[in-house]
Amino acid sequence: MNAIGSFKAQKAPGGRLVDGVEYEDRDEECVVTQEIVYGCGCQSIQHEYHDGTVSRRIVRHDGRVLVDEMLWAE
Repeated sequence: MNAIGSFKAQKAPGGRLVDGVEYEDRDEECVVTQEIVYGCGCQSIQHEYHDGTVSRRIVRHDGRVLVDEMLWAE
């Protein structure tokens, strides 16, 4: 995965203001994978597939899954 940028003092899913890094990858299975890793340990991962379907998963720093969804293309 390639780092595409970093940020300072952004609100993480756990509520803290922290720094972090954004990553992006493109491969044959997914069109695009985007991942945000926050300094506190929270993560946001999104996969966009060839058919337009998007999966999202947001995990708080303590491991609690806040969002785990599949959005089907219409």
